[in-house]
Amino acid sequence: MACLLIEHALDVAVTAARAGGRVLRATDRRTLDFRLKDARVDVSTSADHASQTAVVSLIQGAFPDHTVVGEEGTAPGGDDRHVWFVDGLDGTSNFVHGIPWYCVSVALRCGDEVVAGAVYDPVHDELFVAGAGRGATGNGLPLRVSPIEDLARAMVATQLQTSDPERIAEFSREFERLLNTTAGVRFPGAPALVLCHIAAGHYTGYCEREMEPWDISAGQLILEEAGGRLTDFTGTPITSPARTDVVASNTHVHDALLAVLRARD
Repeated sequence: MACLLIEHALDVAVTAARAGGRVLRATDRRTLDFRLKDARVDVSTSADHASQTAVVSLIQGAFPDHTVVGEEGTAPGGDDRHVWFVDGLDGTSNFVHGIPWYCVSVALRCGDEVVAGAVYDPVHDELFVAGAGRGATGNGLPLRVSPIEDLARAMVATQLQTSDPERIAEFSREFERLLNTTAGVRFPGAPALVLCHIAAGHYTGYCEREMEPWDISAGQLILEEAGGRLTDFTGTPITSPARTDVVASNTHVHDALLAVLRARD
């Protein structure tokens, strides 16, 4: 059944993402409270919480029955068909260190489908938006993925956020294979923003393990509406909000990228 809320949801997603961005711009990084989620690299801050609070407040004001699931906690609602996925600060480590690559991500899932998404980069005042079947835009202009067809010419992003030595070792082997088969590999952080920049034709591909729905829901919709493709490492399309491994691309290099990632030393 088609979702009847897309237009309203898009307006709310945009307003909420911008509100989170205003919180981040106004934050003094010198006064942040920190909490480590692992031994040393996965961090949450008071800015994450403040931005998410601003985003959730706007969503609940418009849709009080909807559930809002965020990295910093869930605000339950009575309507289990409409669920929002929110990351008030995607790219926390970058933000903490003053690296200008982070964003706010807001998406609405209606039943089995993400139908509205907005990703806002407050540093560059760039707003990426998509509605299901409505295309994707960046600051109001249509987005389209890169036409590159050869993986050897592709600029690929990958990343890992863990202090687990075994996962780091596995990632290092994947990273080496990518370096040997692509035009370049970057480790930018902020996966929602990476997906938007594939949609805009800047990056060609991206891969990362164990991604949460608030990391990828809005970015996936924006990417796919711009002609891109997003799957797990087996090539299966991602259709549920479960944690998952992610491979994203401009579609043209997707199968070649999957083959590299599935290869063994």
